[in-house]
Amino acid sequence: MAGEIYFKMARERRLHLQTISGLQRRVEELEARLDCYHTNQSTIPPIQITPQIREWMDEFGLPWEVFYCYDHKQWADELDNSFPYYSDNQCPGCRGNT
Repeated sequence: MAGEIYFKMARERRLHLQTISGLQRRVEELEARLDCYHTNQSTIPPIQITPQIREWMDEFGLPWEVFYCYDHKQWADELDNSFPYYSDNQCPGCRGNT
């Protein structure tokens, strides 16, 4: 009986250690991705990045700051026709004020 409990706990420990190892690798990958944008970790976006914003960041090679409206604390959801040469991107809050 005690042997079964020992082996069960050892198996659970091994699974947890594998999970931790996987999470540590994921953290390293994300830190490497953050480094490629030449930002320090004090400039992490204040709200969750949407999939659309992440796609635009990858497509245009631009940092998240370009797509964030500091006035309304929202992400832009439309790009200007002449983007990236001219940027008059608007968030829903900006469009509501015009």
